[in-house]
Amino acid sequence: MKKIYFIGLCLIGLASCSGTNDDLQNGDQLNPSAMNGDLKQAARGGFRGEGDVDTELPSTGIWLKNSFPNNAIYGFYSDHTKKHLYSPYSRTDMLPRTQPGAYYYYLDRYLGSADGGGAEITGWFNELNEDYVLTTNPSEFNGHNGWRKNNTIGKSYPSDEPGSFPIYRYFRNKTKSHFYTRDFNELGNGKFDFVYEGVAFYLKDNTVATDVRIHDGKTLQDIATGQVYVVFESRLRRFEDPEVAKKLIAMVPIKVNIEDYIGPRGENIDANARLIQDGANGKIYFVDNGLQRYIPSVEVLNSYRFITNSIVKINRLIGFRGKDVTYTF
Repeated sequence: MKKIYFIGLCLIGLASCSGTNDDLQNGDQLNPSAMNGDLKQAARGGFRGEGDVDTELPSTGIWLKNSFPNNAIYGFYSDHTKKHLYSPYSRTDMLPRTQPGAYYYYLDRYLGSADGGGAEITGWFNELNEDYVLTTNPSEFNGHNGWRKNNTIGKSYPSDEPGSFPIYRYFRNKTKSHFYTRDFNELGNGKFDFVYEGVAFYLKDNTVATDVRIHDGKTLQDIATGQVYVVFESRLRRFEDPEVAKKLIAMVPIKVNIEDYIGPRGENIDANARLIQDGANGKIYFVDNGLQRYIPSVEVLNSYRFITNSIVKINRLIGFRGKDVTYTF
């Protein structure tokens, strides 16, 4: 019996992926200029239990110790729409939109923190032209055609408060797009078809220490080594071959200092890892360190962003079966 299993594993090892997906989704990739000196990572430390491989699912998961602004305002830009959008969230999937599909926005800048005692800042979205405006004067848009209140961001600072700085507002009629910057020299009194509309409000660089748990399926690339990792079942696992990551998971890795991520390590994902499908019943498996691990639902498949084009159909599966793949967080 062991001989039969061994032959089956060899057959699986010889199988090759039927296709790759080089056009990976870039929704979670940060523009290199997005996090400047005003928003630096402040994490320290390493993995708890470094050197050990857990045999049971960890209960704590993978965490990033960082400093994030309180009531932050982030700016996004799309080369596709030529528009700027703003949000209290750094995630592109939280941006407002009127049409389905990818808009290809990326995180372009951090404006500052709206955690003061001044006028309230709200965000307004135009459902007719997808313009987005930050304002301390809601009557500017309230009840006007196409405009809806999208966010309550926070409160501005008095102009004379130490540490506060102005946010400058511009409008470009050609693209029906507002733009905000903390650097007046960026557009000055207006250029590139942008018209200067004055100081919108004042912000600061306040931050608050926050621990952030990382979801399963997130891919990371260590800046120092170039190694690619994935958070898998609440463990951080390294791909022995970064090219395998491209074939398996539809996500561009975020470049990070991997030592900033604390929590238990799992086994490396070996160079023979792949997705296979049982031709008899259609079940999909993740071949993980020689074990065929059943992916029990479409939700689990999508949560890890497995690339379905890379699935290899095999008419007769023979090999060792492992535990079902689970999505833990």
